[in-house]
Amino acid sequence: MRINFTECAAIFRNDTALQEQWGWRGPLVGIAQNYETQITREGCLEVCGKGSAYYTWTEVSSTLTTWILPVIGTLLQAPFESNAARRTFFAIARWVGSPVASLSYVLWNIKVSAKAALMVDMAVKYDEIPEQRTDFSSMRDSMFLLLVMNQYTMKPNVVQQSKKEAECLLRIALFSRDLQLSDTEKSLRVMRRILARELREMRRRGTVPGKLLFVSILWFLFAFALSVEGAFGNIGQNTTAHDLALGCLLAWFPILIMGSIVDRNPIAAEVIRKKLNHFVDHVRNAVQSEEHRKKFIKTFQDHPDRTILEARVDSIANAEGNAYDFFEEFAGQARVRWHYGAAHAILSDIEHCFIAKQGRNWLHDERNARMNLVLGTINDEGLMWFDIREFWQVGSAIIIVGSSCGGAFILSFFTPTVGLGCRSGGYTIFFSIALGLMIVEMSVWLVTSPYQMKIPWFVWLIGRFRQYGTFNRLETCFHEGKRAVQRVLWDFASRIGSGFINLLIRLALLFIRKNKRATRAKIMRILEKNRAMIRAMSLQRKWEAFFFRPVEVFNSTWLVYIVLAQTFGWYKTCDCVTSTWGGAGGYLDFSVQDTSNSSWVLYYWTAGTCLTGVVLLFSMFYITVEWCQQSFMSTEDYKDAMEGLRMTRDYRMMTYWFRATARFVSRFTFDPLESLSVKFGLIKTQQSTLLWTKSHNLDTEMRKISSRSAPYHAASPSIELTLYPDDLDDLHDESAVQDAPAIAHSLFPPAQTNRRARNGSNAPNTDTSLPIYQQYRTSDETRRSLEQHPPDVHRSRASSTAQASQIAEQRRSSSELSDSRSSGEPLLYPVSFLTEQPTFNGWSGIGKTVHSRQGYQRANSDPGSPPIEITTELEQSGLGIHMRGQNDEAQP
Repeated sequence: MRINFTECAAIFRNDTALQEQWGWRGPLVGIAQNYETQITREGCLEVCGKGSAYYTWTEVSSTLTTWILPVIGTLLQAPFESNAARRTFFAIARWVGSPVASLSYVLWNIKVSAKAALMVDMAVKYDEIPEQRTDFSSMRDSMFLLLVMNQYTMKPNVVQQSKKEAECLLRIALFSRDLQLSDTEKSLRVMRRILARELREMRRRGTVPGKLLFVSILWFLFAFALSVEGAFGNIGQNTTAHDLALGCLLAWFPILIMGSIVDRNPIAAEVIRKKLNHFVDHVRNAVQSEEHRKKFIKTFQDHPDRTILEARVDSIANAEGNAYDFFEEFAGQARVRWHYGAAHAILSDIEHCFIAKQGRNWLHDERNARMNLVLGTINDEGLMWFDIREFWQVGSAIIIVGSSCGGAFILSFFTPTVGLGCRSGGYTIFFSIALGLMIVEMSVWLVTSPYQMKIPWFVWLIGRFRQYGTFNRLETCFHEGKRAVQRVLWDFASRIGSGFINLLIRLALLFIRKNKRATRAKIMRILEKNRAMIRAMSLQRKWEAFFFRPVEVFNSTWLVYIVLAQTFGWYKTCDCVTSTWGGAGGYLDFSVQDTSNSSWVLYYWTAGTCLTGVVLLFSMFYITVEWCQQSFMSTEDYKDAMEGLRMTRDYRMMTYWFRATARFVSRFTFDPLESLSVKFGLIKTQQSTLLWTKSHNLDTEMRKISSRSAPYHAASPSIELTLYPDDLDDLHDESAVQDAPAIAHSLFPPAQTNRRARNGSNAPNTDTSLPIYQQYRTSDETRRSLEQHPPDVHRSRASSTAQASQIAEQRRSSSELSDSRSSGEPLLYPVSFLTEQPTFNGWSGIGKTVHSRQGYQRANSDPGSPPIEITTELEQSGLGIHMRGQNDEAQP
């Protein structure tokens, strides 16, 4: 039913009987007494009706274009996962329904990545911009890989049972250079460089959505500015005030989405997970090899902690087989509850044991630095430990969401009728649920987490009490009572479950006429299976499935209802406009229903708008600055990355005194709190912190990685890895033929390759007489197979051994061309070369009878990628089909 408050006001004003019966006689807030225009809630329902005074289409369209469409546009730029509808639904429910917890995780990840970027910046002197093939570039790759690893969950049994071993394994994989891999001929440094380059290229594919996100956020800010201008341009107009309150309520949303993009883009999350697992498996296989393990430990023979490393490496080698597939699922952008990640523990350990003490230019002695990064102290908890500094991000998230809801609350609460009503009460419910979810989530983590805080004074006190027999008896009685209560609760839960199953079966059988016995048995099996699955869940999983997700979905639905109610005027009812939720209110003044004439309007509108606007702008400024300061870590082009690093240093230098002042204040405020936390056992020790400075103490030139020549042989025509110039460091055999990559469009081989089985003879596996091959043959073309036969291989290699060193030198000289490789060039397009290449009659025995195949292109092995023409100018592309002979020049 639609009502009209204008007509209702006229009826009430002209009827003294109604005024006498329903006129308001109670206290008023912010307005003067007027019996002709002020009516009680009951009188409003009696005179006006129980319907709503819906907004006109002009007012609805204004709200749609001002707030709804910008918010939807921002939501569509969120970092969704492809082909994961269920995970996407729960991710949206978590972001919208639990914004405090989501922002806490996102801000914490941004803080961790900022620490890694700061360490890379401080690795060299302030005015030094190292070249690409240096130790600095290698360290940049290591830190970038660590940040990508931070976005994935780890196997719980590996992290909990092998705490120190798991962290040591990752530190060897990320920072060691002396471990020789057992299942690939590339060095560990080259493996890191290749993997980092691939991940940066995959991240580059997400830059366009990132740009669209910034456009959507600018649209939201522009709409917010227009709403503020409209509200203060028509001061006192209630409709404008409530629209502005809606914008304030949603101000946290673009901050969350913007922070999630800076956090990391989930581009091909599953593919990246497999790449990371292959990389870790390579390192684990090398450590499990006794020969490689001894060689690796021998490189640290002059280090005082060599025995500690040997014990750690041996423990890694003796790990169980379930340590494979180290990373399980993508958990970035607060998708997974209680996700901690591997980066913070590793960064904090290496910062505390080495980097913070060295300060700027800590990478001056690269060998000593890497030994400390690998051998440095590992905390007892390994990759899972509590840091009190996390409360900074939790507090920041509460402030962001609280200021958004608080600004909206002020605008709606103090707009007549003053009091807690549908709008202000709805905002309060949303924020209360969001804050409650965060508190419960932290509480469940503290109770169920494998991390256990040991408070020294409490442990001492318990030890003293246990010296008395009375206390021991009380403790025994307590544990027995606890077990008895658990048995009672378990029995009660089992009975409730059985009764619920029987109830569902009876309800289902009401709609079934035939085969009731078979149907009953089938339903019973399904329900018992689900019951067993629920019993097998961990306590955290049960909380997530039966509490957090339902409450998050409810809170998301509640926010959607608030937005729609404000958009279409569902709040324009007698119950809502009289503000009856709290102690005040309970009346309606028709004279201020549409426009408030109170002298206090300007002040509370300004207070609510400033509360939200200041926090909104400051939060976006912080996230933008962090994105700019960290972007050089993930930038694909090295020159662009170094230009970004130079600008980052300039910005840090200009703002140095602000940070120095904040640090000075924290020394006398927050540092004592940290000391107090150590005494109470909340944290084990005070952490050393790396501070940005311009000056440095040690002055050493950055070592440039040299390319060593490697034995070379003429490879067969096979898909092989073509290494870039920066990949030739410590390469054992740079011409080694590799199997097909583990994943399409990847230069990264699997840890355990699967060789293709051959038939017993020398005959080729491919029948070249098939019609598909005939279209590429000329009339006088030989029918002898181009496939490499084993006898021919040995003859070819024996004949080309004398020319190996000359070819290798030509390969290194021509590899300089690959430095100018464009980021847009394909990585995996196997093609045959054109006729300008010299002829070849080595391993196959084919002479000059093989005619040129100009214009012929070999079929791509990737079914998802169509063949693409690649000319000789693109010979430096990442992967190709190479046919080398005695007179061939090696291709880069």
